[in-house]
Amino acid sequence: MAGSSTKPARKASATRKVNYRANSAPPTLNRSHLQGFVVGCVFGGLGCLGLFNALEADETAADTAPSAPPALEVTVGPRFDFYTVLPNQELDLNPDIEPADLQSGNTSTAQYLLQVGSFRQHADADRRRGELALLGLEATVEPGDADNGRWYRVYLGPFESRSEMARARSLTAQADMDTLLLKRESP
Repeated sequence: MAGSSTKPARKASATRKVNYRANSAPPTLNRSHLQGFVVGCVFGGLGCLGLFNALEADETAADTAPSAPPALEVTVGPRFDFYTVLPNQELDLNPDIEPADLQSGNTSTAQYLLQVGSFRQHADADRRRGELALLGLEATVEPGDADNGRWYRVYLGPFESRSEMARARSLTAQADMDTLLLKRESP
């Protein structure tokens, strides 16, 4: 057996062989096809009988004398009186009455900022400011002392409108940067 080589038996293919011959035989009807046909005929016949009964009822109703028309029902809905009330109303346009001063009660000195990071190293805070600049946002770095040392906080704002703040928050969220909304009283 030194000179003869034996090959191992070949495994059968794991794929399934499909015969794609064109089937020229007509489709066969089975019992479920026949049952469906019979049920359709029965319900179709019942529908026709209902239609004939309805037509017959209409013919008998047409043969009887018409009765008095039904009384009209009056429904009470919303009444709009302002068409008659407003033209008859008199306005007092006294020049002694002055409009309210809208600025006196609503003077708010609050500013809204977004904090985008707080870092121990100034270089890290400056790097975050550069990332925000690439997003088109202008950030500032402010140092601050706390009980546990010096921190460098990165801020966006103050914002002129709520939509500007929402835009900045959306851009930072898309860049996977967490923000913290802060309210500061301005001096």
